Amino acid sequence: MIPCVVLDTETTGFPNNGSGFCGRVIEVGAVVVTEDCRIVSPVSFLVRQPRAHLSSYQAKRAMGVHGISVAEVLEGGHPPEQAGPRFRTWLDRVQERFGARHIRAYNQAFDFWFLEQDPWSVFESAAWEPGEDVQQTCRAAMGGKGRGPKLSAAVTFAQEQGHGLAWSSVAHRALEDARMAAELAICLSG
Repeated sequence: MIPCVVLDTETTGFPNNGSGFCGRVIEVGAVVVTEDCRIVSPVSFLVRQPRAHLSSYQAKRAMGVHGISVAEVLEGGHPPEQAGPRFRTWLDRVQERFGARHIRAYNQAFDFWFLEQDPWSVFESAAWEPGEDVQQTCRAAMGGKGRGPKLSAAVTFAQEQGHGLAWSSVAHRALEDARMAAELAICLSG
């Protein structure tokens, strides 16, 4: 396998869909998949957003999915202007150490939309390229029907195929979902 970073974001909703509300990143998590298919160098942190945004109907609905509370984000989150550079510094370090140049995610269109925006600007430099969408890898392995399975359905499929994937107690959190997507990429890519 080509060394890569697999990441996930937890947000307050979807990208701008014309309703006037645009979700924001409140957690990012990522791991490195090495050339010999080890999952290493995890990183995860919360991203602070304004209380008014976090208290909106749309944000409350999204936050009910991943279970991250407003208090967690306000008290433990890094300001966005620090979070983006912090994540890019981590990316630079793992690129140098592991030779990773590709970033993958489960449902890349969603995560990458956020990470292409300021202050993240992950793909701004030529150092990083989008890799294969893990969801599409799973879709192909599952017969290629539909838009793409949910992460939980892909994990169930991999388990049924004899792969020993297991959720931790923090499913729907960025680091655990990134780890699970990395495991899926490893077991279904080869």
